[in-house]
Amino acid sequence: MTFFDRNIFFLILVITINLATNYVSKLSFDFDILFNEMYSNQLTHKQIEKIVSSRNKWFWLEYLLIPLLVLVRVFLVALCLSIGMFFYEMENKLKFTQFFRIALRGEFVLVFVGIAKLLYFLFIKTDYTLQDIQQYYPLSYLNFLDIDHLEPWLIYPLQTVNLFEIAYFFVLVYGLHKLLKNKYWKSFEITAASYGTGLAIWLGLVMFLILNMS
Repeated sequence: MTFFDRNIFFLILVITINLATNYVSKLSFDFDILFNEMYSNQLTHKQIEKIVSSRNKWFWLEYLLIPLLVLVRVFLVALCLSIGMFFYEMENKLKFTQFFRIALRGEFVLVFVGIAKLLYFLFIKTDYTLQDIQQYYPLSYLNFLDIDHLEPWLIYPLQTVNLFEIAYFFVLVYGLHKLLKNKYWKSFEITAASYGTGLAIWLGLVMFLILNMS
């Protein structure tokens, strides 16, 4: 199997796991009832029926968006790492596909987020609302806070402070370390400067959009 073929194989595997997790979630949770319960005091019955009907009609879009989102996320992370290398290791002529593979390996950490979330609501918190499902993030700092007293724009950044994100970061560090064959601390520094900066920009953008929409 060539380097390119391995990347395609891992990409298809990650996408398949994400699609399977999403499909099982749809079978396990009655989102129509949860949506009705959440908005019953804000919308009329006809309005809720119209929204639910529209969601059910276009549900297949989720299965198109998941592969796209995975691909975009891997591409952007690989781009961050390659930009970091431009400033730190200009003499190394590395291919973008090599950074893409590192980012792709990190995706195997993130697929466990969906699986852990599914298992949590199936076996631990069996009495839940739609808001619980939307806001819960496994092994996140947000789980120790009272969400009702938080500003909406703070929820996503606090979700990002989690053990999965930390594990993802160190997978990137290890992948870069193996690729460059340099000191581990140097790979840590490059990853922090490149991926860390990209993540900070993304969080800033999301918070800005939430503030402007709220």
